[in-house]
Amino acid sequence: MQFLVLLGLILVVMSLAFIGMAVRVFLVKDGEVRGGCAGKNPMMQEEGAACTMCGAQPTEECQAEPV
Repeated sequence: MQFLVLLGLILVVMSLAFIGMAVRVFLVKDGEVRGGCAGKNPMMQEEGAACTMCGAQPTEECQAEPV
């Protein structure tokens, strides 16, 4: 019985999180979700990968237009 209560609680919390993300996508202007540059992600900085949005290197400032 305790397992079912715990499972139900987990499903409710995960459902609320999923619904929250879905609502966020629908409320964003023009259906675009903002992304970030490589300079803000420590894992990308270590690899030296360029930003997929604007092409900025981890050491450079984001070149994307402010939203």
